[in-house]
Amino acid sequence: MNIQTMPIPVQNALSRHYIEQKTDVLHTMYEFHPDQDWAKRVEWLDQASCIRADQAQLITALSDYQHNINAHEQAFASLERLRDPKALVVVGGQQGGLLMGPLLMIYKAISIIRMAQEAERTLGRPVVPVFWVAGEDHDYDEVNHTYLLTSEPAVKRIRLSQSSEGRTPVSYLHLTDETWEEALNEVESILPQTEFKEELMSDIRHIAAASDSLTEQCARIVAKLFGEYGLVLLDSADPALRKVEQAMFAELIHKQEKLKGAVEKSEEAVLQAGYELQAVHHKDSANLFYIHKGERVLLLWDGVSYRDREGQVQFTSDELLAELEQHPERFSNNVLTRPLMQEYLFPVLATVLGAGEIAYWAQLKESFRAMDMRMPLLWPRMSFTLIEGTLQKLLTKYVVTVEDICFSYEEKREAWLADQDHIHLDERFKTLHDRVDAEYKELLQVLNESLPALGKLGDTNHAKVLEQIEFLHHRAKDALSKQHETGLRHWERLKTSIWPLDRPQERVLNPIQYACRHGQQWFLPIMEAPVVWNGEHRLVSL
Repeated sequence: MNIQTMPIPVQNALSRHYIEQKTDVLHTMYEFHPDQDWAKRVEWLDQASCIRADQAQLITALSDYQHNINAHEQAFASLERLRDPKALVVVGGQQGGLLMGPLLMIYKAISIIRMAQEAERTLGRPVVPVFWVAGEDHDYDEVNHTYLLTSEPAVKRIRLSQSSEGRTPVSYLHLTDETWEEALNEVESILPQTEFKEELMSDIRHIAAASDSLTEQCARIVAKLFGEYGLVLLDSADPALRKVEQAMFAELIHKQEKLKGAVEKSEEAVLQAGYELQAVHHKDSANLFYIHKGERVLLLWDGVSYRDREGQVQFTSDELLAELEQHPERFSNNVLTRPLMQEYLFPVLATVLGAGEIAYWAQLKESFRAMDMRMPLLWPRMSFTLIEGTLQKLLTKYVVTVEDICFSYEEKREAWLADQDHIHLDERFKTLHDRVDAEYKELLQVLNESLPALGKLGDTNHAKVLEQIEFLHHRAKDALSKQHETGLRHWERLKTSIWPLDRPQERVLNPIQYACRHGQQWFLPIMEAPVVWNGEHRLVSL
């Protein structure tokens, strides 16, 4: 396996500064850092077990979910290890997309597993990897599609034809067999014929048939790939989990005023440090959702009562607490309270996050403290770009780097095409244009002096002659491009494979195409990559 570092800087300034510890104001926004604070975090966790959920109740709920989704012996072994009072957790999550969505889902799962292994080796105590699928989220349009490369080459969007039902949590949206079959038929038509394709499509169809929702489909795929590594899965919309979380929801309601002030204090610290807020929310947001008639509605709090924007529901604090007691499954976190709930459920050593997530966690430090908690270590997700053998050959052939394809593609491609122009079209046509332009101007000056009536006609004719020269120039360049059509397709293959849709590969392309070409264990080399938490991006040769 060949792994090289690729200098793609983290674009979000706040996340980059957290990773690099480049500013002395970070302590106002974050609690710990993976470079230096492992022992401090562990010491705090050992003193804070009293604030967490009943671990036996939690393990029962998680065990039931594993039996349904992730029935691997190693996953159950992880749950048993979680009973150890010294057990720690490395956790992360993602909203489940079609066929897992983009590659970053795989990389987040790998990061959680590998970082848990690294922490266990370093600390000498059990560290369990946990992955939650954010099934409580209702943004169906964000996850109902995925992207594959076609043979043209081009990037093809595959989208589920079934629409969402309002603001229904994705885990509650039942997808029909027809919806799955239509999407999987399109996927199958795009994937190349390989020795792995038949078994891959059979497995995917089996998973789809067993899955009631997009969330469940995603969780089953993650379980198939990573359950053997002891990865524990949960769905944030699981009703059984809601019962475990009930006491924490009550605390969020009881401490609503304190929590609101804490959020404002953290956000002010972010703004005073010169950064932008990543998670923008309604000023009266209670940072809680309520499931009303199957739809997830945001609750607002005016200091007295809770209501949604449309006035469909309204509760006093006592009424909301009574509703929670009767129906905990109707409650749901938002991005600013899910981290608190995660802390309540698990002894979280570290949470694995992308750059954008690290930035919005800066708005949470005081919220953790308001709930008598402390923000965990934030571990930047490991990041990769896959370079298959054919791509490496093309990079070598055209003497370009991956960075060139990402950041200087048009310039490099045009320079290559210009090098193929052995008759120097641009130079010849410029010479012709300049000479005709100069001689025409000289002729027009004579005509205007002797035959002024021809002045306007001469100017028009002058412009048309130059226009025809440019027309022929463009046609000649088009002919040159067609003459080198194979080479230009190679350039397009590099672009669509490495930097598709002008975005990082891991944020666009689906893992299934790599499974089709290299087998379903294609990611094993990445599992052996050194663990890093400094945000560096790495190239992996397949």
